[in-house]
Amino acid sequence: MHQGYLLRVAFITEVAVLVLSSLLLPLQTVRADSLPQITAVIQVDESGNATVKITFRAIGTSRIYFTLPKFENYSICEKYGDSFINNTPSSAYFYYNSSITLTPGANGTSILSICYNFPYASLLIDNQGWFMSPMLVSSPPLSIKVYVQIPNLEKVTLESPVSLRADKNGNREYVIYPEVQTYIPGRVVLEYNTLSPVSTLNFTTSAGSTTIIVKAPKVYGSLARRVMNVAVQAYNSLKNLTGLDLQEVFFVFYLPKQSFGGISTLGYIMGEDVNAGGKGPIMLNMALIRYAPGYLETTVIHEMIHAFLGRAGVEANDETRWLHEGIAQYLSITIAERLGYNVSDLKGELVDASQTLYQYLNGNFSLIQSWPSDPNLIGDAYLASFYVIRNLSLTYGGYSFLENVFKAIKSYGKVRTTQDIIAVTSMAAGKNLAPLYRSWGFQHVKDWDGAISSASSPSSSNNLLSTIILGVGLLIGILTYFLNEAVQREIEIAKHRSVFEKIEKREAYSTFST
Repeated sequence: MHQGYLLRVAFITEVAVLVLSSLLLPLQTVRADSLPQITAVIQVDESGNATVKITFRAIGTSRIYFTLPKFENYSICEKYGDSFINNTPSSAYFYYNSSITLTPGANGTSILSICYNFPYASLLIDNQGWFMSPMLVSSPPLSIKVYVQIPNLEKVTLESPVSLRADKNGNREYVIYPEVQTYIPGRVVLEYNTLSPVSTLNFTTSAGSTTIIVKAPKVYGSLARRVMNVAVQAYNSLKNLTGLDLQEVFFVFYLPKQSFGGISTLGYIMGEDVNAGGKGPIMLNMALIRYAPGYLETTVIHEMIHAFLGRAGVEANDETRWLHEGIAQYLSITIAERLGYNVSDLKGELVDASQTLYQYLNGNFSLIQSWPSDPNLIGDAYLASFYVIRNLSLTYGGYSFLENVFKAIKSYGKVRTTQDIIAVTSMAAGKNLAPLYRSWGFQHVKDWDGAISSASSPSSSNNLLSTIILGVGLLIGILTYFLNEAVQREIEIAKHRSVFEKIEKREAYSTFST
């Protein structure tokens, strides 16, 4: 399993990467004793849902910005003195920039506790669990004590940060320090084994003569049904587009463990399964249940497209990888739109970022002719692939261009090399596209001679690659990683960007004392 194929690097334009410790520098003198102390108590139940209680304690009058949930109703469950909360929009999809002002009571201190429900705090499969706390970020950046209680916990296999203490009942204590790097800054993350497993079921439906199966824990039946609903609709669209049928579409959920790409790998299908005619299973990250709207739908469709491409005869190797990803990238958003899903944010950011990359590289996309192994270039490769397929589609008939590509593949035969790609896309466009590919930086590209059958055979390097793919299970088909931190809360923190950046640019934080 090649890690370069697991990780998806986001190309985010004009990202302001802020070092959290630098935000501690005030623009005015602040009384240290007026800054509140913050604790968070998170109690997870047997189903994986949790309750959260965040407590602020301060001496004197104090104001602080903190991340409070946008879509979960919160309440004030404890209070001493007076308080005022003002919620403003945040670049993190699920959170507010909440300005919290505390005014002391008679003894000069103040206490404010905020409580809310936190669904899917722990995700469970078989006898394993994965926990991630809500976003716990303040401005000014303060150390936050976090107490986590997880039932049915047998053994922690990974945690970030490292717990200060833990007991046999699953109670664990952490401190999130602004200046200390963690797996996901602003979060407590645990991977663990459970004392008893959760039951798993196969949820089954059909799309015509094709069976759709989703293997998922019983407690996530609603998620499995969401996947089946999307898959059935998308299957019918893809069948009509490609003229192909799959015997079965099999989805399997997995936990977002760090060893499988964490929260940044949304799904994948094994390269050997693509080369075997698009057979499954299609692996889906269980963390999709916690993502912003549109990610689950486009992930399901994206991975199904890889299966259809494999069924059509497009191999999975370094020369064809960009065609796989470009079509899956562009078509998944197009089909999701046609099915009525709101993916406008995803589409807009993907288009903007790919156009920015085109300008930055002066139109030279030679990096995708042979898929890069450098993880730092993977994000660019996805964007370049999307740009090329979108450009061809918009120029040569839109959705019908991709219909013609599949018709061309059926007539032509196996697609294994760059020259094969030139041939089938030229057939779909009805003209020689080799000059256009050369303008995009593709090298040693021959003009299409009008041939409608494949004369190519795998090169020795492709044979070697196929051996590697079959031998070690090289992964392809990772969905577009997040192209804008504004539409997904996980990448926001993962990139160390302060959700309070706009506020900090507008005004320095201020703390009031009596």
